[in-house]
Amino acid sequence: MQKMPIVFDCDPGHDDAVALFMAVGSERFDLRGITCVPGNNLLDKVSQNALKLTEFLGLDIPVVAGCPKPLAQECHPAVSVHGASGMEGPHLPLPKKQLAKVNAIDFLAQQIREAGGELTIVAVGPLTNIATLLLAYPELKGDIKRICIMGGSAEGGNVTPVAEFNIWHDPEAARIVFASGVPITMCGLDVTHRLYITEPEVEEIRALGRVGRLAAELFDYYKMYHGEGGVHNVIPHDAVAVCWLLDPEMFYTRSLHVEVDAGSSLSRGCTQVFAISRDLGDDSVKAEVVFDGDRDKFVQMFKHCIANLG
Repeated sequence: MQKMPIVFDCDPGHDDAVALFMAVGSERFDLRGITCVPGNNLLDKVSQNALKLTEFLGLDIPVVAGCPKPLAQECHPAVSVHGASGMEGPHLPLPKKQLAKVNAIDFLAQQIREAGGELTIVAVGPLTNIATLLLAYPELKGDIKRICIMGGSAEGGNVTPVAEFNIWHDPEAARIVFASGVPITMCGLDVTHRLYITEPEVEEIRALGRVGRLAAELFDYYKMYHGEGGVHNVIPHDAVAVCWLLDPEMFYTRSLHVEVDAGSSLSRGCTQVFAISRDLGDDSVKAEVVFDGDRDKFVQMFKHCIANLG
């Protein structure tokens, strides 16, 4: 089977880390590189985390720093969720590897050209890098096969009552991306909250080898935030975007219009999701919005990918 060429645009991040494990362990992707964006923490910290993860996995791929801040506001790191380093919990040694000496926007453009219309961007952080790419290289829009996003929500948020964190962190960027006309899949909170991993399942993952142990240690920290009412389930949001690429048939998806609120009101960062209306016309830009998926199948697929890594 021919592998799907991807670039992983991320802000590691506990769920970014396990999404990367899933992508590599699936053996279905040609991972061309990792581009980093501020979100869960500042750019220098998430870039260091990405370097640590590639060394842990033995990956010989470029890790590239992206834009230092959102398009129109300051960074707001999710320290309460991911800790001071952006990936608190397990200890990983300082990386020996250095960041690639190229900026993420030029790197993405190069990868799009080289893939000849086959590159998928897996965007599991704020969309700052992707929007900047589309602004800098508008002629490449038609050469991107798909942008698979973890972000947004049709019904309620996790950082405000209506906004999901990745979109809220840079709504101007998200607005540009969703209006671009590039094929988009939106794996938002509607589906990610349904694809949780239980505490017993975390223990099964822990027994799958060194990568399983690290994944479980990441979950141990992460579930301190997500566990409510004594229920210590974890929600590996970003891994859902990877899983959709692996098996879209296990998800319930609708082709809908997504409008991002980039104003200054309380709804800033909200992804307004609705069917195409007569006013918008049939040619209005749509995204594939994912609402639900098979949780048992997701967990089995996640465990399979982790076990492959040993």
